[in-house]
Amino acid sequence: MSVVTEILAINLKKRSLKKLTIVLGALVLLAVGYLGYETFRPKVVNEVIIEAGSPMADVKEFLFDKNANGEYATDIRKIDLSKPGTYEVQIAIGNKIYTSKLIVVDSTPPAGVPVDVMVLKGDEIQAESFVKDVSDATEVTVAFSKKPNTKNPGNYKVNIILTDTSRNKTTLTANLTVLEVKSTVQVEAGTQMSLTTQDFVEHGNWPVTFVTDLNSLDISKPAEYEVKLNINNRIVTSTLEVVDTTPPSAKVADQEVWLGDTIDVSAFIEEVTDVSEVKSSFLKEPDTTREGVTDVTIVFEDTYGNKSQYQAKLTVKKDTQPPVFSGIKDIVVFEGESVSYKNGITAVDDKDGEVDFKVNSSKVNLRKPGEYEITYTAVDAAGNEAIQKAKVIVKKLVVTTEMVYEMADNILAKITKSNMTKREKAYEIFKYVRRNIKYTGTSDKSSVIKEAYRAVKYGVGDCFTYYSLGEVLLTRAGIDNMMVTRVGGQTRHYWSLINCGDGWYHFDASPHSDPPPKNGFMMTDKEVEDYTNKVGRNYYTFDKSKYPATPDK
Repeated sequence: MSVVTEILAINLKKRSLKKLTIVLGALVLLAVGYLGYETFRPKVVNEVIIEAGSPMADVKEFLFDKNANGEYATDIRKIDLSKPGTYEVQIAIGNKIYTSKLIVVDSTPPAGVPVDVMVLKGDEIQAESFVKDVSDATEVTVAFSKKPNTKNPGNYKVNIILTDTSRNKTTLTANLTVLEVKSTVQVEAGTQMSLTTQDFVEHGNWPVTFVTDLNSLDISKPAEYEVKLNINNRIVTSTLEVVDTTPPSAKVADQEVWLGDTIDVSAFIEEVTDVSEVKSSFLKEPDTTREGVTDVTIVFEDTYGNKSQYQAKLTVKKDTQPPVFSGIKDIVVFEGESVSYKNGITAVDDKDGEVDFKVNSSKVNLRKPGEYEITYTAVDAAGNEAIQKAKVIVKKLVVTTEMVYEMADNILAKITKSNMTKREKAYEIFKYVRRNIKYTGTSDKSSVIKEAYRAVKYGVGDCFTYYSLGEVLLTRAGIDNMMVTRVGGQTRHYWSLINCGDGWYHFDASPHSDPPPKNGFMMTDKEVEDYTNKVGRNYYTFDKSKYPATPDK
């Protein structure tokens, strides 16, 4: 057993030694390989990939051994990290330089914010207008997916494509509003101004304002105005046309006309309303040759051709009524007075209006008291005759002193004042008598009172009339006076001597072809004598022994 055991032990030792040898050999080989690997293995990676626009990769990204130390030998500032491509990068590790690659790639699509755009019809548009805040590491182009047509107003969806240099794409959707500014906007003349910007351009919520003040425009009558609007800070122009499309409105009234007469259309019209001039006419001329009631159509047409029609009735009637007198009454006069038979009387016909009339007064004798008949006759154009009678009662004239004095007092109240001197009053009387009597050469010389009455009543007479009215007025004014009569000569002449408190003077208010001194007022004896010598005819010759002498001046 021992020999066997020994043999077995020897074999075991041989086997162990062999295994050991193998193990040692393997270890040697491993050591040699490790030393070779450490000597020849790469120190940097072949490439580093980054996204365009990213910061430069840390140098350790290029090292196999992240615990090793290295630094860029390449000036990385010269590498455009926003531009995709492959760039050589050298890394210094210890005393050696190793080369790797930096690959800049762009896999991120561009970003941007869509912008809604408003343009006017026919405007040229650019894709760039529809996007803002475009961002990408590389240059980006902006283009329409399909360029919209701005020839048609409306709202459109527009697709905008953003493409970077690596062909990464982003599609944005924006809104396009195409506005059309109306070349002409119409408003009815005479209406209230109520236009808004929407009437000129349908702009939705887009801001549009008037530059032109519409309230300053006169739209009461047809006209054209230029209107400016501000659309997105752009000034555009339109035309406001004030038009008249409204026919005239009118108010008409029924009328009557006499048989055979004509009637103008204006007779039917009470009022017409329109912003322009209106002409009126009959649709068909009415027939006035037959009695009766007919319908009349009146046509109104304004300057702009707008028409309207209104109906009225026309009654054609025959004239059968005579004129009617008014103002006729019995007339009472005193003998010798004149009468105006037509004064205050009219004859009015229902067709012809006021017509002439005649008065037959052949039976009247105004110089003889009595009762007489007069006849008024008026005939209208149709031959209808009106006749009316009246009486003229001629009374005997009895003129009293009281009557004449009352007339004189009324005159003095008008021509004199209480604070006047007698001389001033005398002069006012002189002027009144001279101006209010017309010289006719005849008078009733039987009575100063009667002739003074005649002077006031009729205003005609001769020198005795002038004297008579002068005497009554002077007497009632409290001025002393006396009658002076001519001596000699072929005719009689009457005048006065008056005393206003400063002596007697000659007073002659009658008219003279050759005016006497002082025109006849307050003449001295010397002045009337000189005047008589001048004109002759014993003009102022009188019996001085019967009258007081005048002052020398």
